[in-house]
Amino acid sequence: MIKIFIPLLVYTLFGEGYMACFEKPLTFPSAGYELSAFVHIPSIGSRFFVLMLHGFTGNKVEANRLFVDVARALCKVGVSVFRFDYRCHGDSPLDFEEFRFEYALEDAENALAYVANGYRPERIIVLGLSMGGHIAARLAAAHGDRLAGAILLSPAINFAEIGKAMERFVAEAGDYYILGVFGPYRIRKEGLLSFSKYNALELVDKITIPVLIIHAKNDEVVPYIQSQQFYEKLASKDKKLVLLDEGGHVFSTYKSKTVVISEIVTWVKEKMGIA
Repeated sequence: MIKIFIPLLVYTLFGEGYMACFEKPLTFPSAGYELSAFVHIPSIGSRFFVLMLHGFTGNKVEANRLFVDVARALCKVGVSVFRFDYRCHGDSPLDFEEFRFEYALEDAENALAYVANGYRPERIIVLGLSMGGHIAARLAAAHGDRLAGAILLSPAINFAEIGKAMERFVAEAGDYYILGVFGPYRIRKEGLLSFSKYNALELVDKITIPVLIIHAKNDEVVPYIQSQQFYEKLASKDKKLVLLDEGGHVFSTYKSKTVVISEIVTWVKEKMGIA
């Protein structure tokens, strides 16, 4: 049976009128798997794209529907958005316990290639939350010639530092799985250890494209100091750091979420050259 997905036409308030945005679920190939994704395309076309990269244990919707609301806010001003689930996350294949950090890196690379080759936008910005922020930094370092900018939300810059807090859990894990750390999820010991060698501070000299970083000072998962250090060392001359007093790791208050969306839309419009 052939499945046909009909795009959902969504109207969002735009100035004195409405901007029609087409929202469509789809899959795309990565490492032999079909990953679950969602695309938002404004009725005026898809010249500009934002590629969203979610966090560890997250998904393409993200906590408190953050990615959905950001995507619709961007589509409202004429920017297309592509958001997807890594392997072992959301609606994509494989159980969470099989996850390794390298899977997310490979899936992000393949998502970027899919957007670039499939939609052929004039400009692409990558946006990542937490682990996704780290991955966005890696894409910015590797593909600066293809990207118009990078947005890092509560980015997990130095996994080696964060991993110190996990050493006890790894030591107590026994031979196989780590339990009781990530809510209802379990993960193989080697899966958690796969993060430990990655530190985005090593990339600062290679990132020369515009960068926006947003972090809450009361983030209890990733210290905001990591964002400060990363920002200060960045080679990019076009960089902005926004520190919020509240909101936690995923901007879970109405005020912080509203500020985050506003900052992102304003910054993206500037980098895309949208009036």
